[in-house]
Amino acid sequence: LEDTAFYIYNRLAALNEVGGEPQQFGLSVDAFHERNLDRHRNWPATLLATSTHDTKRSEDVRARMVAISEIPELWRRSLQRWRTVNRRWKKDVNDSEAPDANEEYLLYQTLLGTWPVAANGAPAENVGPEYIERIQAYMTKALNEAKLNTSWIQPNEEWLAATRDFVAKILEPSTKNKFLPTFLPVAQEIARLGAVNALAQALLKLTSPGVPDIYQGNEVWNYSLVDPDNRRPVDYKVRAEMLSCLSSKRPEDLLQNWPDGRIKMFLTQRALHFRNEHAELFRNGDYLPLRPSGTLADCCISFARRLDRHWAVVIVPRLSSRIGFPPVGDVWKDTAIELPGNLALERGREIFTGRELLIQNRQIRVADALSILPFAIVTS
Repeated sequence: LEDTAFYIYNRLAALNEVGGEPQQFGLSVDAFHERNLDRHRNWPATLLATSTHDTKRSEDVRARMVAISEIPELWRRSLQRWRTVNRRWKKDVNDSEAPDANEEYLLYQTLLGTWPVAANGAPAENVGPEYIERIQAYMTKALNEAKLNTSWIQPNEEWLAATRDFVAKILEPSTKNKFLPTFLPVAQEIARLGAVNALAQALLKLTSPGVPDIYQGNEVWNYSLVDPDNRRPVDYKVRAEMLSCLSSKRPEDLLQNWPDGRIKMFLTQRALHFRNEHAELFRNGDYLPLRPSGTLADCCISFARRLDRHWAVVIVPRLSSRIGFPPVGDVWKDTAIELPGNLALERGREIFTGRELLIQNRQIRVADALSILPFAIVTS
């Protein structure tokens, strides 16, 4: 099933993950909390994995691709435009256009999920031969796994060659390329939304009931695809150098330079340190869903972990296309997290920035908690 249907049913390919249910198109926040509560009660030591050696695409690629669901009209218009300008690069193979429409649909999602981003946050204008070869290799595997126009047992070399040529042509850095000028603005929007999604996903994994697992190399951005792409050597030297410099970086600078991946490493390091320092809170503490209120209540997820007098409130954004990039500070307006009576304190500390927060009327203002970074743990 996972190695056939998941390469055919491409409505939103991010859902086609090992152990996933593609027909389940998202969860409500209430359902998310219910699943966390169930895990807390019944499987408190279960593994929380977002990337493994066997996933179809990395956690950061999925975080980008699910963002497509937030921009349906832009996605629809873009698809029409891209299919029109790129049709000239298709080839006739056995009276059919190669690649076919469904394969082309998967390709565009894959490009958005993996497209390189420059240091200033702009999408790369020239991706280079290594990236093109990675996408060609991925499409070869995807088409063979789907077993529709080609397969591992009966490879259709003409179809595969036509698809590889199609990839090369639409990514060719040329003034005659009509695809890239219309693709890059969408890639930039998806990259920003995906970064926010990925950071939120990382913090939820590190603080929800269960035992978080971090696959090799995912301490920073990792835009890898299915094996063998996700088994390339990890440059641990670079990661060690990045880690050694984290303490000298201001949180706001990490956000400003989000494309370099340090912000994800910073989140991971601080959250793991906090989790280690308060192991009993995460091992045996209660899980309390919290309800946001205000103008953008639908755009954040929050819960508390509590053990006796110790507590921590986790706040992350969702649906950030409604807010803008980055989703920090006053853009949150009057949105607040409602605390239950047994968490009624006057002050808290946000662990990533060290800022002291005033808690009034049993409410944490999201604009205060997310004043600098688009994620927070507020603790006693």
